[in-house]
This record gives sequence, structure tokens and C-alpha cells, in this order.
Amino acid sequence: RFCFIDYDRELAIIAEEIGDESGPLMGVARLVSDPDHRSAEFTILVADPWQGRGLGVSLTRHCVQIAREWGLSRLFAEADATNTRMLNSFRESGWRLRNSSEQGRVVAELALDSSGAAEPAAPSV
Repeated sequence: RFCFIDYDRELAIIAEEIGDESGPLMGVARLVSDPDHRSAEFTILVADPWQGRGLGVSLTRHCVQIAREWGLSRLFAEADATNTRMLNSFRESGWRLRNSSEQGRVVAELALDSSGAAEPAAPSV
């Protein structure tokens, strides 16, 4: 499933170190849209040596731009409640945060208006 994606609904962005040949995987971000192309789940993973360097912010911005180009109305993601770095990144980027029904998890949601711009953030947890 992770190697063979549905190109109409799914996208994976890979960041890797480039030199004389492909280097280690730095991070990956994914968008998986619903069948109606109204919303998408956003996931991201940044390797430990690359955390705190802006890679996650860059991958997130790139995926948000793609979501706008797809004409989506919202993005959502889920994070561990103890992942303060990710939660702060979501807050700073205008995502609305709320506690998940699953204990210890937080749901992040970014609403996009019809022009593709992010709507003002609602109060967060």
C-alpha cells in the first residue's frame, strides 16, 4: 500500500540528502484525500537527525500548497499529545487543535476556504 499509491487521491513527498548519490531519507509527508476530494489526511515523519531544522515546516507547507491546488476544503492530522514540537508547528501554521476521542492524541485541522487560503485559526487546546 505504501509503495503503490492511488495517484488520483494520494501523494507522498520524500526528502532525502543529495550528494554524489542518493543519501539517507530525511523525511516524508503524505496526503490521502477522501474519494470526493473534499478533505485529506496529512501525515509527516522527519528522521531524528533532521528534526528542529525546518524540514517538517517545509514539507507541511508544500503539502498544504498541493491541497490548495487540489481544491480541498480541509486537511486533518493526528499527533501524540506529548509531541509538543509538532503541536506547536501546527498552532503556528494556523491549524486548529482539539483532543481526540483516543486518549493521549490530538487532532489538528486546517480549514481552507474556496480560494484555497487558510481560514483564521479557532482557539486551540
